[in-house]
Amino acid sequence: MKIRNIKAVAPFKGYVVTGISFENVGAQINIDFDKRVGPRCPHCQERLPRNKVGRRAVMDCPMPHGSIVYLTFPTVQGRCRSCDRYVTTCPQEVHPTCHATWRLMKSVSTWASIATNAEVAAMFEIGDATVRRYDKIVLTEDTPPPCLDGIKKLLIDEKSVRKGHCYVTIILNGDTGELLHMQEGRKKDSVESFFAKLTPEQKASIVAVGIDRSGAYQTAVETHLPNADIVYDRFHLVMNVNQAVDEVRRTQCRKASKEDRKLLKGQRFLLLGNQDKLDLDGHKQLARLLEANESINVAYLLKEQFRFLFNYRRLGWAQRALANWCALAQASGLAPFQRLARSFEKHSARVCGFVKHGLTSGLIEGFNNLVSRMVHKACGFRDLDYLELKIRHHSVMRA
Repeated sequence: MKIRNIKAVAPFKGYVVTGISFENVGAQINIDFDKRVGPRCPHCQERLPRNKVGRRAVMDCPMPHGSIVYLTFPTVQGRCRSCDRYVTTCPQEVHPTCHATWRLMKSVSTWASIATNAEVAAMFEIGDATVRRYDKIVLTEDTPPPCLDGIKKLLIDEKSVRKGHCYVTIILNGDTGELLHMQEGRKKDSVESFFAKLTPEQKASIVAVGIDRSGAYQTAVETHLPNADIVYDRFHLVMNVNQAVDEVRRTQCRKASKEDRKLLKGQRFLLLGNQDKLDLDGHKQLARLLEANESINVAYLLKEQFRFLFNYRRLGWAQRALANWCALAQASGLAPFQRLARSFEKHSARVCGFVKHGLTSGLIEGFNNLVSRMVHKACGFRDLDYLELKIRHHSVMRA
C-alpha cells in the first residue's frame, strides 16, 4: 500500500516520519530528526552537540484504528553554547513536561468545555486528573490576560461556588461582559485586590460601577474610584421593594381574623407579579385582595409606582420622582417602606443611576448562571484558579 503525504499525519518541524504501525488498540508513529536540520536547542534553535541520546514516547490524538496513539521521537541532551546550559531536545508540537502532544491536549480541552471531565477521560482513555491538568495548561496558554485599558463601566457581584457560604467576588467589564477579576470572599479586600492592578489613568477612565447595596463594595469603590458614579442595580432595588410588600402582607396576615387570613394567605406571587401579565381571573382576584386590606393596597400601589421610576430619561426628573415616592412611603405608615425611603433618600443619585448610565446587572447575573452550570456539571471545583480560567475563557470568546 502506498501512502501519499505521510508528513500530514505528523507535521512536526525538524522531524520526519520514519514509520507507522497499527494495532488493534491504536497506532504508533515513529519520527526522527530531519538530517538537514539535526538536533536543535529548543530555546535558541542553535545546533546541539550529542552528549546523551535517548528516545521518548508521548500520547497523540486518536485515530480511527483506536483511541491510543503513541508518538516516539529521539531526544538529545547537550550543552548549548548560546544559552550556556544543558538542554534536552523536544519537538515544538510536544509539551515539554506532559507526556502528550499539544494537539491532543487542545482536543481534550475543547471536549472539556462541552462535556464532563469523566466523559472526556473515558473518551481519550486517560484519568480525570489528567483531563483537568491538560485543560488548565491549554486555557492558561490560550486565554489572554484581561485588558484593563479604556474600561468605562464595571459590574461587581458575589457568587456562591461551594457549600458552607463559600463566595467569590466577580468583576466584569460592563460593556463587553469580559471577566476582569475573580477573588475568593465577598469583602472589601476582594475588590481592592482588583483596584491595586489599575494605574491612575485606568481608574480615571471608569465612569460608573454597578453594584448591589452591599456596604463592603461601596466602601472600596468610593476609596479607589472617587470620580466614578455608583449605580445601584435596578433589579436588586425592585427586589428590595418586593420584599417590603411581602413583609407588609405577612404582617397583615398575622393580624387578620381567621376568615380574612384565608383571603390573604397564598397571595404572595399575585402581589409581586407584573400586573400587565395577569389574566382576567388574576385581575379580579387582585382587586378583591386590595379592596379587603388597605395596608396591602397602599404597599401594592407604592410597588407599582416605583417600577415607573426607571422610565425617565433625565436624572433630575428621576430624582424628583424618587423624592415624591419617598414622601409617600414615609406618609404611608408602613415600617418596611419607611426604612426603604430613608435609605433611598440618602443615595438618590445611586438609586436613579440607571437613568444616566443604563447600567444593569443583566450581564453579571447571566454570568452567574454560567458559573452555576459549570460548577454543577463538574460536581464542584476544588481549584478556584481553574474555575476562573474556564469562565474567563468563555467570557473572552463571548466578548
